[in-house]
Amino acid sequence: MILIEPLTKFFVDGHVVKGEKVKQKVFGGFCTCGGVMYQKSWFREGNFYILVSECEKCWRNEAMAFNGSKNLISRDEVRVIDRTEMKKFLKELLSTSEYDALIARARDEEYNYNAFSRAKKKLEDIGLEVEEVMSYL
Repeated sequence: MILIEPLTKFFVDGHVVKGEKVKQKVFGGFCTCGGVMYQKSWFREGNFYILVSECEKCWRNEAMAFNGSKNLISRDEVRVIDRTEMKKFLKELLSTSEYDALIARARDEEYNYNAFSRAKKKLEDIGLEVEEVMSYL
C-alpha cells in the first residue's frame, strides 16, 4: 500500500484510488509505539473506506480499512511518496525509456513519443493522469 501524498491518491492492488485530505487535526487512533495518530486522508474503494493516519511521535503511517458498516477489517503500514520521492516511484513503475520520455516531456525537451505514449498508458491503466503526475516533476 502506497500513499501518493501530493496527489492524494492511494495505490493498492495495482490501481489508484482518489481520496480527500483531512484538513483539521482529527484523532486517528493509537500507534504501536504508543503515540497518537492523526488522520491524513480518507479513500473509498467500493464498499470499503480506507483511513490513512500518521503518528505524531514516530511519524509512522498506517492504513485502516473499514467495511460498509464501519467495522475495522485491517490495519497495515503504508509507504508514503512525497514530492521528493515522486521520481523514484515513477522509476520503479516505468521502464527507463518511458521514465526518460516522461521527464523530458515535463521539461518541454525533445522526447521519444512512443516511450512517452507507453508511459502515459501505464499510468492511466492504474488510474494516474499523466498531466497531474508531470506537474510534480
